[in-house]
Amino acid sequence: MVSEYIGTVISTPNSPSPANVDFVVTKGIVHRGQFVEIEHAEGTMLALITNVIKTNKYFERADSIKEFEARGNAIFEQFPAAEWEYIVANTRPLGVFTSSGVRRPSTPPSPGTKVRLANTELLKKFYGFDDNGLHLGKVEFHDLDVKLNLTRLLKKHLAVLSISGGGKSYAVSCLIEELLDRKKEHGRIACVVFDPHGEYSSFAEPAKKGFTDYSDRALVVKGNQIRIGVPNLSIRILSGIIPGLSLTQRRELSRILAELKKDMRAGNGPFDFAKVKQAIVDDSEIKSNTKAALLAWLSELENMHLFAKMDLPSIRDLVMPGKLAVIDLSDIIDVKKKQIIVSYFAQKMFSERRKARIPPFLLIVEEAHQFCPERASEEQAISREIIRTIAREGRKFGASLCLISQRPVQLDTTALSQCNTKLILRITNPYDLKHIAESAEAIDQRSMDMITSLQVGEALIIGEAVGYPLFFKVRQRKSMPSKHEITLEEAALRYEEKITKRDSETEALL
Repeated sequence: MVSEYIGTVISTPNSPSPANVDFVVTKGIVHRGQFVEIEHAEGTMLALITNVIKTNKYFERADSIKEFEARGNAIFEQFPAAEWEYIVANTRPLGVFTSSGVRRPSTPPSPGTKVRLANTELLKKFYGFDDNGLHLGKVEFHDLDVKLNLTRLLKKHLAVLSISGGGKSYAVSCLIEELLDRKKEHGRIACVVFDPHGEYSSFAEPAKKGFTDYSDRALVVKGNQIRIGVPNLSIRILSGIIPGLSLTQRRELSRILAELKKDMRAGNGPFDFAKVKQAIVDDSEIKSNTKAALLAWLSELENMHLFAKMDLPSIRDLVMPGKLAVIDLSDIIDVKKKQIIVSYFAQKMFSERRKARIPPFLLIVEEAHQFCPERASEEQAISREIIRTIAREGRKFGASLCLISQRPVQLDTTALSQCNTKLILRITNPYDLKHIAESAEAIDQRSMDMITSLQVGEALIIGEAVGYPLFFKVRQRKSMPSKHEITLEEAALRYEEKITKRDSETEALL
C-alpha cells in the first residue's frame, strides 16, 4: 500500500544533500522520529525526521512584533497571519532502495520532490525485521512490530543499559518471554539468569488471571541452595576463585586434586574440601609454609558453606532448550560468594557448550557491573575473566551473553565493547553516556542527545540487530510482574495487612 504524499522537498542552505533533506509539510501532522520515503533518481530514499519546525513569516522579526503588540494592536485581527503558518521537517537520509539493494545515500533528491510516510514493508526490510523473530515492541508512529532476528540480536551479545527504574528488567522480561514462547521449529535456546535481586523469580510462579503462565518452563534456584562440587573444580577455576595462589601453591594443589580424582575414579567416591585439606596435611612433599597457605585458603572457602561433593543443581538441569533457569542470589549478602557462583557456573556452561554437551544458551547477568567491574583487583572481580572470555569467544560456540547494568561507566569496557547490540533505555549520567559512546561505534550524536529524554518504556536499539539506530516502544509484558514492580503505597498496604493478620491470629490463640 502506497502512502499519500505529506510534503515537498525544499531548498535550504543545507538541503537537499546526501546527509540532510528538508521538506515543507503540505498535509497532515508529522512527528520527530517518524520515517518518510522520498522519490529518488536511483529508487526510493528512506529518511528519518530528526526535527519539526513551525514557522510564520509574520513572526520572523522579534523587534517588529514587540513594537506592534506594545501599541495594543492584535496582529491576527489586522493581518492574515494564521494563513502564513507552515511546518518544515528536517530529515536524515538512511538509505536508498535500488533494484540491486539498499545503498548509502550519495546524491540528494531534487527540490520539489514529493515526500510520503514510509511504507511499513520498506521499514521492515531496512531494519531486517524477522516474522519469526523476537517481538520486543513497536516502532513509534508506525503500525510496525519490532521483531528482531534471534541470531542478529544475541549471537554477538547484547547489553541492556538504563538508570534505575528506567525499564531494564521489564524489557528483559519481554525478551525472556519471547525465548520461552519460541517454537521448536524456529530454533530454541536455553536461558539462564544470574539474578541478584530476585527480579525474575515470578516466572516460576503460577500466573494470576490475565497473565501468561510460564511456571512449567521456568526453574528458580535460591542462592543458599547452590552447591559447587569440589571434584569438578579444576586448578584453573580455583585460581580464579583464589587469585592469590602462587605458582608453587597451584602446582601442589593441582597434584593433590589429581590424586583425589584418580582415587574417585577408582571407586572411592567424590570428595569435599575436608578431604582435600587432610590430603595436604598428610603429604610429606609439600613444604610447611605452602601447606599453611593452602589450608588457610581452603578453610576460608569451606566456611562459605558453598562447596560440597557434587554440584547442585547440575549444569544439565539448568541449561535446557526453551527453558528458563533463574539463579536467585537475593538471599546472599557476601559479594565474593555471589561472584564465585557466577564464575563457576559461567565457566561450566561455557566449557560444556564448547563440547556441545548442552544446547546453545543466553546467559543474562543482572547488575553486571557487580560481576564484571571496570576498575577492581582480581580478588574483587572473580567472575570478570570468564565474562570477558564468553564476550570474546562465545559467538563461535553458541554461548550468548546479555549484560544488564544501571551504571555502564562501572562495567568492564572489554566486555561491554563485545556486546555488538545495545538496548538503551533512559540514561542521564554524563559519565555513563560517555562510556556508552566510547564502546558503541554505531551510535551518533543525535541518538546520544535523545537518550536523556526517553520516557520509561521507550528504548533505543543500536548495533548488529538493526544496523541503524532505532527508537521504539517496549511492548507490554505477558508474564507476572516482578515483586519489585509494586508501588510504595502498595508495599506499605501489604505490610500493614500482614501485621494486622498476625495480630488477629495471636489474639485468637490467647
